[in-house]
Amino acid sequence: MDGGSGTAKAGVTAVVGGGAAGIAAVKALAEAGLPVLGLERAEALGGLWRLAEDTAAYEGLRLNTSRPRTEFSDFPMPADWPDYPGRAQLLEYLEAYAERFGVAEHYRFGTTLVRARRDGDGWLLELAGPAGPSTERVAHLVVANGHNHTPKLPAPRPPGRFTGTESHAHAYRVPGEFAGRRVLVVGAGNSAMDIATELTGHARRVALSTRRGVWVLPKRLLGRPSDQLNGALAAVLPWRMRQTVSQTVLRLADRRPAGPRLPAPRRGVLQDHPTLSDTVPALVAAGHLDARPGIERFEGQAVRFADGTTEEFDHILWCTGYRATTPFLDRELVADPARLLLYRHVFVPGDGSLSFVGLMQSTGSALPVVEAQARLVAAYRAGLWRLPERAVARRAALAELRAARARWGESRPHLRIDIDQYLRIVWAELAGAGADPPLAGRRVLLTGAAGTFGRAMTARFTALGAEVVGLDLTDPGDLGVPVVTCDLTEPDQARAAVAKAAGLLGGVDLLVNNAGRGGPAPAEQAPGEEVHAQLRLNLVGAWEVTAAALPHLEEARGRVVFIASRMAVLPLPLAAAYGVSKRALAAYADALRLEVGTHVGVTTVYPSMVASPIHDTTRAAGLSLDGVSRPEPVEGVVDAVVAAATARRAPRDVATTGRGRLEMAFARHAPALADRVVRRTVAARVRADAFRDAPLAAGLVRRHRG
Repeated sequence: MDGGSGTAKAGVTAVVGGGAAGIAAVKALAEAGLPVLGLERAEALGGLWRLAEDTAAYEGLRLNTSRPRTEFSDFPMPADWPDYPGRAQLLEYLEAYAERFGVAEHYRFGTTLVRARRDGDGWLLELAGPAGPSTERVAHLVVANGHNHTPKLPAPRPPGRFTGTESHAHAYRVPGEFAGRRVLVVGAGNSAMDIATELTGHARRVALSTRRGVWVLPKRLLGRPSDQLNGALAAVLPWRMRQTVSQTVLRLADRRPAGPRLPAPRRGVLQDHPTLSDTVPALVAAGHLDARPGIERFEGQAVRFADGTTEEFDHILWCTGYRATTPFLDRELVADPARLLLYRHVFVPGDGSLSFVGLMQSTGSALPVVEAQARLVAAYRAGLWRLPERAVARRAALAELRAARARWGESRPHLRIDIDQYLRIVWAELAGAGADPPLAGRRVLLTGAAGTFGRAMTARFTALGAEVVGLDLTDPGDLGVPVVTCDLTEPDQARAAVAKAAGLLGGVDLLVNNAGRGGPAPAEQAPGEEVHAQLRLNLVGAWEVTAAALPHLEEARGRVVFIASRMAVLPLPLAAAYGVSKRALAAYADALRLEVGTHVGVTTVYPSMVASPIHDTTRAAGLSLDGVSRPEPVEGVVDAVVAAATARRAPRDVATTGRGRLEMAFARHAPALADRVVRRTVAARVRADAFRDAPLAAGLVRRHRG
């Protein structure tokens, strides 16, 4: 062991498990350039989302978190998928994610980790694979085997003997197996609700037994998936205030018909694992699903409930959850994984050779959590982030445990996390260590690479681990990345350059259309060569490059970012060609989003004035924007592009400053008033003789002076 502090030691990292947690861990480690070995006992990736005897999946399984709150940050789900995708779609998504990032090549399939033993500072792994037993020595072990594969039954079991048949939800696959039978479903979680709903159309009778009341949330609130409302509130409110707001909204939105109801919960919403169902409350109210309290005892085929009622059933289906197990670790090391005290739910305090990814119970989706945990492990193994000293890590873990007990009681407090709070904490730690959510391995095509924005973006992208190829008229030779020279306004050259760049990169994940041209061009004058040149480069050139890159972007489920201008929404006189071309570029981005947005993220960024050579011709013509538009730093524009490229979901429109957001909102929602403000600003500049040496402004000056 390394004592839990300092940077990680060199060597291979082994990841146990091929579900979402294992896939995320292998991907993060490989992207960090670290040697990694994945171990999966099945013959394919996918974990619990595979429909197999050794998984908890059933055919009708669906997500209980919505698409935007479920997907990985760098791989959006198709926008045409339903709000709550099903099992087969989630498996397809994980397989596509693994294929996109080359995860499978790091795995040994059909290989079981029989035992992991300490071996100096690392581990000796005893494996059973297709070729028989083998051993492997590794420096670090990541446990990502999930905790939904060992069924948990009530302990103690209700007294008496049940003479019907019984099974656990782990063995459930399709409702047709129970046709014509009287079935008692035991449990109050999402699986219990989903399975009970499915059975009502097949079984002779279905009852749902719960020992306690739970909050059953509708899948949509106020026209949106309900978890998105909680996510929006989490950005601004602590959980206690969110609880009050959420319960108020739930009461106001309750439109259930009169009739029987599930038992009322004793604790507030957000104090238990969320149960989502639109159908169960309605089925109970209609009498198609009988709500029963907990089981008191068995009497042959009869079941006596806590309220004294008795009913006969043919089958009991236990939806009572799973036990977290790590059978390959000695019990002296991990007696019960569900009671481990872990720093950030990942590291054992004081032990830098062992980590856990996915050993948690989240208030939301597991995927964003395991992604953050995986990147924390990769940052540690790469030496970018330091694991705190044992005492410090233990104090932090104990503080989190006390907070979890205060909120969730003794219901698995070691595993509990509030997803929004947790992700803020982990990403802040990574950012503080210089390990921001990276562009590592992302293949970036950047137009206008030799310009002011292009140079700054090239430097930032490469610093964040991206591979960059630029497109420009000339190669300055000092960018540190390949530059394919071409004229983007010539279709053949643009297409050939994109093909060459994609070949150098091996594909394209991110296209940044940055190339642009500005200059004076009054709207009142006939369009000359300058107008045509700006339209050709700012609009048509970007269109040509985007069209050529789209097959690569679609294959990678990538993103395209267009650099427009605040003048696209808040135009200024005497620069009509620039404003018109940038507004047209934004319109093109909007149209493109409607056509390809299911597979490619499309974002438009709107910078204000940045000191760059693009303003030189305007200034030389006596039409400087100085005093009209407030300058902003280049880095702010780069920050906005990086944020758009790394956001969990590609944003639609991005302003680069707070002032810019206000200006955009002003121009869009009060355009007449915005025009009046601009006209007054221009009139003031005319009175100040700002256009004295500007022949192109002669008409404007004449009209203002009467």
